[in-house]
Amino acid sequence: MAGKLDHVGIFVDDLDKAIPFYRKLLDHDKPVIREVPELGLRLAFFTKQGGEIIELVEASGKSELRNGDVVVALEVDDLEAEIARLAEAGIKAYHQKPTENLPLHRGWITKGEGCGTIIELCPKGDVGRFVKG
Repeated sequence: MAGKLDHVGIFVDDLDKAIPFYRKLLDHDKPVIREVPELGLRLAFFTKQGGEIIELVEASGKSELRNGDVVVALEVDDLEAEIARLAEAGIKAYHQKPTENLPLHRGWITKGEGCGTIIELCPKGDVGRFVKG
């Protein structure tokens, strides 16, 4: 079952312009930057604000997500079991397989299925390990 909040993703038009604002807002030195060219993504992870990770996402590829959209990422113990449980409950969740630069297997619930909110399902601890390298 989906557990606690894993992280929050915020879509931005321009990562380079958004980072200085979030650095000041969060009183943070600098984020961890990850490039995922195969998905057309640039990511900035803020980890030192004392809570869950805040991720900024710049998408240059084809995406339904726009500037200001927020992804709520929930921690799960068993991704396969959670996607099966959701299907049984009538909620469509999609798999996102790992890629070369984003080696995480995750689940997604789209805006349409999520009542206007994008939900990401993250195996416990995987995003934190990815950010730390």
